[in-house]
Amino acid sequence: MNTKLLLATVLALLGASAAFAGEKTEATMDRMKAAVTPGEIALTGKEVKTIHHGKTAEEYRVCVKPGDETAAMKVIYDGKQETVQPGDCKDVIGMRINATPAEPLSGSQHIMATYHAVRKEQ
Repeated sequence: MNTKLLLATVLALLGASAAFAGEKTEATMDRMKAAVTPGEIALTGKEVKTIHHGKTAEEYRVCVKPGDETAAMKVIYDGKQETVQPGDCKDVIGMRINATPAEPLSGSQHIMATYHAVRKEQ
C-alpha cells in the first residue's frame, strides 16, 4: 500500500473517532459510566460461577434476564449476599463475587444473567 495513502487513511480514522468522541450525548455518557467488561452466565442445578476474584474489590452490576422458567439468583460477595429476581439488577462490591441459584433448580428451570464492571466517573 502506498505510504501516503496509508497515512491519509490513518488520519481520516483518527479524525472520525475524535469527532465521535466529541459528541457526548446523554446516552453515550451513560454507556461510558457503566460496562467495561461485559459478561453473561447461564446457571442450572446448583452451579456456582465466579464473576470476580481479585486482590482488590471491584464493583459489578449483576442482572437476571426475565423469561419463562427463569429463577432467582443469589450473588455472594465478601461475606454478604443479595438475591436478584428475574428482570432485576443489583450492584455489588467485593474481592470475590460468585453467583448461584437462590434455590436448587430442577427440570427446565435456568438462570441467564449478565454482569459488568461499573466504572465511576473520575
